[in-house]
Amino acid sequence: MRFAITQPTEILRAATVGLLVAIGTGLLTVPLFKSGLAPMPEAPSLAFAKTLFGPVPDPIGLVFHVGYVTGITTLALMFAGARPSGWAIASIAVLLYAIAVGAIFPIVGWGVAGLAITPKIAVAAIGPHVLYALVLWGADRAVFGRRSRGGRAFA
Repeated sequence: MRFAITQPTEILRAATVGLLVAIGTGLLTVPLFKSGLAPMPEAPSLAFAKTLFGPVPDPIGLVFHVGYVTGITTLALMFAGARPSGWAIASIAVLLYAIAVGAIFPIVGWGVAGLAITPKIAVAAIGPHVLYALVLWGADRAVFGRRSRGGRAFA
């Protein structure tokens, strides 16, 4: 498979989209975890950091969140292109959800789909991935512009 984005300036723009997505999703999900509304024992990024390093302060989880969301989004845009379709964005979000419930949750001790804790985790994990798709769509359009009918960007 070939990268759709290869120019350093475009990769930097993709990373900017990733950072905006990390900040946007974090601004909405961190309060849910802090208030105890999320059915997960803690934010998955914090649980992953604790799995790797043992007890760590909460801000380390946020650093992990910003790092992986920025990195994964940059890589996804490098494959999908500067202005992916809604279907491509939805596919990225579904893939990330599958990785979270199928790989990350078991690594942090929650079991596949979080079933070792509660089945609510798998359902609750859908929300942040839908949020991810929406913020990705908006941040991508803000950084790369929107397409005209001919496929060229307006902005």
